[in-house]
Amino acid sequence: MIIRQLNIKNFGKIHDKTLEFSPGINVLYGENESGKTTIHTFIKSMFFGLTRMRGKAARNDTYSTYEPWENPGQYGGTIWFNSKGHNYRLSRNFQKDHAFSELLNEDTKELADIDAVGLEKVLGNVSEAVYDNTVSVAQLKSVTGQDLVRELQNYMASYQGTGDSSIDLGRAMQMLKMSRKGYQVQADKKQKETEQEQQKLQVNMDYIAGEMNDLREKIAQIDEKEGSLGMRPGEENGALLLDEKLAETRKKRNGYALGMLASAAVGIIGLITSALAANNIAVSLTAVAIAAGLVFFCGRQQMKYAREFQKRVRMKNRWMSRQEKLKWSKESLKQDYDEKETDLRNLQEEYREYEENSYLPTSEEMEVQALNLAMETIEMLSGNIHHQVGRKLRTRTSQILSEITGGKYQEVLMDAAFHMTVNTGDRTIGLERLSRGTMEQIYFSLRMAAGELLCQEESFPVILDDVFGMYDEERLAAVLKWMHKENKQIIISTCHKREMEILDREGIPYQKLLLS
Repeated sequence: MIIRQLNIKNFGKIHDKTLEFSPGINVLYGENESGKTTIHTFIKSMFFGLTRMRGKAARNDTYSTYEPWENPGQYGGTIWFNSKGHNYRLSRNFQKDHAFSELLNEDTKELADIDAVGLEKVLGNVSEAVYDNTVSVAQLKSVTGQDLVRELQNYMASYQGTGDSSIDLGRAMQMLKMSRKGYQVQADKKQKETEQEQQKLQVNMDYIAGEMNDLREKIAQIDEKEGSLGMRPGEENGALLLDEKLAETRKKRNGYALGMLASAAVGIIGLITSALAANNIAVSLTAVAIAAGLVFFCGRQQMKYAREFQKRVRMKNRWMSRQEKLKWSKESLKQDYDEKETDLRNLQEEYREYEENSYLPTSEEMEVQALNLAMETIEMLSGNIHHQVGRKLRTRTSQILSEITGGKYQEVLMDAAFHMTVNTGDRTIGLERLSRGTMEQIYFSLRMAAGELLCQEESFPVILDDVFGMYDEERLAAVLKWMHKENKQIIISTCHKREMEILDREGIPYQKLLLS
């Protein structure tokens, strides 16, 4: 990519300013407060937009910092650039009430919908984080942040996989963790519900078992009562005894009834015979008296046994009634017992099913296992990717560092988290033990190497805003010669003349732009 021209309509302190850049090195020179950082921010805002913060944070955000006081309806400008062989014109107005963005392909004369197409695609899929941490170095921000580590990890993931640089490894891991947490919560909830159901089943089984035990005791009590009535299984003594006594009483009652009739008949016959014979009246009367006594005696005995018979009938009826009640109660209790037994078997079967299912993973547990496997796979791939692509980054960083340090430091070592040390040949040295100037060179080398990896679709201009304050002339000369050799578009903002002096001394061509 080549930035050809800027027209700053209204941005911060700059109004109606036009700047043209050459493809090589451009030195933007001006005293402090002349607008160098404003131009640096304008270029970034044109490519990636301005996001306004909310609440108190909005007071000091980039939008508020660079919002113009004059002509408040005009906040922005135009940038002309070349990308992927096409010339583009990008115009923006950031003012809230007059927001406007337009991207024109000057070759095809077609307008692109920035929201639909995505400006990142035109810019070679370079994100704002990549831009901030590689090719664009703001004042006092030469040291890279954690965003660069994340972008490099994302790049490595896409390099190993689909080649789609939009893949966000960190976000993917976060989403997997969130999904796993959600499924784990569901699994724990389901497990708790299962345990509660099992507890309910156990309580119900214990309750029914208690009821069955009570029913068995009641049936046993009825068995005892039946035994006292001769109703034990295989025995009917009570019923037989009652029937025998009832039959005996009936027999006696009937016998005395017959005796009474016979005595009466004898007395009647005696009276008739006496009347007919008219002799021995005293004997006849005696015979009649005896017959009458027998009738009276038999009558009383017959009445006695008749009453006893009725009594025994009532006893048998009561016995039969008690027998039927006991039998009905026993049958009812047995029916209840059978129903309870069926309920208990059903509950036991349901409980066994819960126990059997407890050994099988639930769908939520299977999801958690799958997510764990996915996370382990990503972590494993991250390690493999670091060895594959990280070697490439490490090698290129070492090459750049060796060139800009004159071979003094030839190898940079870094782990998976991009913690770096320098191999001097004799030993490795941590960055904290190096001078600030050397640390600046190492981070510059890492930025440039990372920019080459992350901006492969379209090489971005290197935009540096007063970043060489800690460089001595030797270090600065080495960096300027390296940038010239790489044939990149370079935009250097500075308030010092030594960059231009070194460029002149080394015979490196450049374009000078003055800010007043």
